[in-house]
Amino acid sequence: MKTFHFDGVIPASKSYFNRALICASYASVNQAVTLTGKSRCDDVEKMQKAFQHLKKDSIYDCGSAGTVLRFLALRASRIPGLHILKGHPRLMSRPQEDLNEIFEQMSVKMQLFSDRLIIQSPGWKLKNNTLKVNRNKSSQFISGVLLNAWNLDFPLHLDWDQNGVSEGYWQMSLQVVKDFGMSLEQNSSGVTISPHSQVQIQNYAVESDMSSAFAIAAHAALNGEALFRQFPTHTLQPDVVFLQILEKMGLQVEKNSDHVRLVQKNSEAQLRGLHWNLNGCPDLFPVLATLCAFAKGPSRLDGAPHLIFKESNRIEKTAELIRQMGVQTKILPDGMEIHPPEHLVIPKKAFEYNPDHDHRLAFAASLLKAKNYPIQILHPEVVNKSFPEFWDILINSSQKL
Repeated sequence: MKTFHFDGVIPASKSYFNRALICASYASVNQAVTLTGKSRCDDVEKMQKAFQHLKKDSIYDCGSAGTVLRFLALRASRIPGLHILKGHPRLMSRPQEDLNEIFEQMSVKMQLFSDRLIIQSPGWKLKNNTLKVNRNKSSQFISGVLLNAWNLDFPLHLDWDQNGVSEGYWQMSLQVVKDFGMSLEQNSSGVTISPHSQVQIQNYAVESDMSSAFAIAAHAALNGEALFRQFPTHTLQPDVVFLQILEKMGLQVEKNSDHVRLVQKNSEAQLRGLHWNLNGCPDLFPVLATLCAFAKGPSRLDGAPHLIFKESNRIEKTAELIRQMGVQTKILPDGMEIHPPEHLVIPKKAFEYNPDHDHRLAFAASLLKAKNYPIQILHPEVVNKSFPEFWDILINSSQKL
């Protein structure tokens, strides 16, 4: 048995970092923006590499990153010419029709293949300066438009019929463009961006990633404690709700001005099951559902039908993992019910688990490993997508009793 003690700073948020990189790319040559914060994750590095050769007739590697593909496609479309965005077949199979609907309104031609997206753009051309955007499957499409609406010759009106999913990430995008100096007006069903909006800052600090913090916090919930330094207590990141979730499950949460400490209330305390709506924070689902499998009492996680459109079908793949623990699950259209037995029995026979190119499933599977389940996680390097430091942190924070 091992105890877990983390004390440190989580790397910068890839969600904030990639939004900031898009905005910073519109700064003038004489007023470049310096981004502070460290991230070695694949998603950020691919975006950074793309900006080293952002011009027409270029080829960009998006890997398996939805944000890189969607944000970068809209960034490239501002430049007249041909653009090729390559990516993993799984990425290209995810819903991209909303991106095509946006491009059709801009007179941009888009062709989607199994391993690439090809764009032929005249620049942004709109008939009446109004763009209708669907927000039902992802907030990334409308965020991508907003993040790229700098220095337009016309006022751009973004309209939608309903708020849709992941509202918190949309609010994050709004905050980032405001921080960079964009002039806009908001109402309940739209946003109007003023023409000729210019980037007006020279420095931008990128805060720690809350999704990554939760992957570490889950280990503290099972086996010990975690002290997160330089914690962004007033963040707009939707996944910061993990503090409320863990507190409801029975963990002690201590907040200070610049750090947060999570600790088990006593060595005999057992986590409690819970009911939580994950519509605004679907990335928590794989780790949270697995954590609930160790809890006392049933849990229900719902409100997130868009989980099936992520790097994997996260509902099915998480259920597959939990069932290997001997825990019953009920798959829902928008989540899962988890029904742990009175006493968990660790199997003696070793078994494999394939996270299916999904970093968050690897985080979830690590919880079984921490509890001495004989699990072999295939392709553990998949965590490099968002949190390449993850396995090293687990090793350095775990101590044998």
